[in-house]
Amino acid sequence: MAVDIAALKRRYKPERRLIQLKNRSTEALPTAIPGLTVRRVLVDTTVYIHDAADRLPPEVISLLDQTMIYHSPLCIAEILSGLSQLHPASPAFEAAWDRYQRLFGAIQARRLLAPSAQTLCAAGILAGTLARTQNHAKAQSQKLFNDAAIYLTGAEHGLPVLTANGADFDLIQQAAGHGDFIVYAPD
Repeated sequence: MAVDIAALKRRYKPERRLIQLKNRSTEALPTAIPGLTVRRVLVDTTVYIHDAADRLPPEVISLLDQTMIYHSPLCIAEILSGLSQLHPASPAFEAAWDRYQRLFGAIQARRLLAPSAQTLCAAGILAGTLARTQNHAKAQSQKLFNDAAIYLTGAEHGLPVLTANGADFDLIQQAAGHGDFIVYAPD
């Protein structure tokens, strides 16, 4: 199926986004709090990083223990990019690769949600629009693209994204006008 650029432009209206968005206060963001329950969640790259560093707060661990967890190949790719930047002589190199190989190898295919072509193109519109309106450097545009693609993949499947990156996901949600995320602060 071809990508419907006209429909994406109508939906996300990049030409109407001319002013810088403001982040909402931390208190106004949907937060992982003790007792929060959701049926399903898509985890962002920050969850893997904080889990590996034993920095997930108890309320996030509890949430993850009680929900169906979905994964994005974009998050896995971000982790693999970071692992590939480790020097092979580093003492952490093999341990890190082994840890993530076990973790990602255990993901069931039905729990891996790849973004559709339409979603990737929508992420491009949102990332470019936000890079322009927020005056971000070009390097940050790629990060915004990845985050927007992860966010929109969750939205496409009716899943909130669990992330510690509340600032960027807040802006993405404001620009997208749909979708959900849950933010947490690492320990």
